[in-house]
Amino acid sequence: MRHFVESLSIGSGAGIVALLSALLTWVLSKRARGRKVWLLPLAAPLVVSYSLYWLPVWMGADDVAQFGAWAGLFILPWYVAGAGTSAYVVLLIRSLRK
Repeated sequence: MRHFVESLSIGSGAGIVALLSALLTWVLSKRARGRKVWLLPLAAPLVVSYSLYWLPVWMGADDVAQFGAWAGLFILPWYVAGAGTSAYVVLLIRSLRK
């Protein structure tokens, strides 16, 4: 698992974060109502992208300093991809409820 996460590029990681963020937003939107539902597209991708990036370190990777140096380059595009997808899911769910 660690080697798979370490091998993710910016594009493939963005795809995984977008998919996981959309699923997490869809599941959590069933419980959130009103304005809280609009916090999901901001919070879910941040949690997913941060966790996915730091997962190899949490699993015992040796080069922690190198991960810290590259964090912004990976987490930010992954977050943007996830936030866009999550916002689309919220819009889709709200339009289907009407």
